[in-house]
Amino acid sequence: MKIYLAAVRADGERFALEQNRALLSTGEEERLSRHRPEDQKRSVAGRWLLGQLLAEHCPALSLPPRLDYGWQDKPLLADAPDIGFNLSHSGPWAVCALCAAPVGVDLQEERPLRRNLLRRFAPAEQTSLESLPEAERQAAFYDLWCLKEAFCKCTGDGLRTPLNATTFTLNPVTLDKPGYRAALLPFPAEGVHLAVCVQTAEPLEAALRVFS
Repeated sequence: MKIYLAAVRADGERFALEQNRALLSTGEEERLSRHRPEDQKRSVAGRWLLGQLLAEHCPALSLPPRLDYGWQDKPLLADAPDIGFNLSHSGPWAVCALCAAPVGVDLQEERPLRRNLLRRFAPAEQTSLESLPEAERQAAFYDLWCLKEAFCKCTGDGLRTPLNATTFTLNPVTLDKPGYRAALLPFPAEGVHLAVCVQTAEPLEAALRVFS
C-alpha cells in the first residue's frame, strides 16, 4: 500500500491566514480566526500540503478540495471519500499523508520525558521501555507515542481510544490489531518523530517529500 507524505515548516509568513483564504471554506476561516497565529499557520500549512499531494497524485480532483466530516468528525474528501488523508503538526512542522485507504499520521517533536506518561502504555510496552538504557528511552517513547496516535487517527477515534488499548513493538514495527499496518519514517530534523498507520493488510510503501 503506497502512502504519500509531505512536510513543510509552517512558522513563516508564507502560511499566514490572511494570505491563504482561498484554501479554506468560510466556516474553516472563521474557526481558525479565533486561534493563535502560530496555530493558524500550522493549519493552513496542512491544507496547503494536502493540495500539493492531490495535485500530484489525484489530478482529476478540483482544488482546493472540499471537505466533509465523517465518524467522530474525521475530515474526508467530499469528492473522493475513498481516498484517505490525515494531517499532523508539531513545533514548526506540518505533515500530510495521502493514501487509497484510511490513514493516520502523527508528528512529534521531542520534549523532556515525563515518566508518569509511561503508565499510559500497554504493559508489554512499559516493560520494553524500562529495559532500555536511559539514553535510548526517550526516542523509543516518542516512536511508540507517534505510532499510537497515528493508529487512533486512522480509526477516526482519536484519543478517545486509550493508549494502552493497542500494543506496538519496535524493530520491527508491529501492532496487535489485524487489518492495520504501521511504520516509522525518518524525519530530516533532529528530535522529530514521524509515524503512519493504514487500514490495510498489505505491506506499506511510504515516501516523504519535504517542501522548502
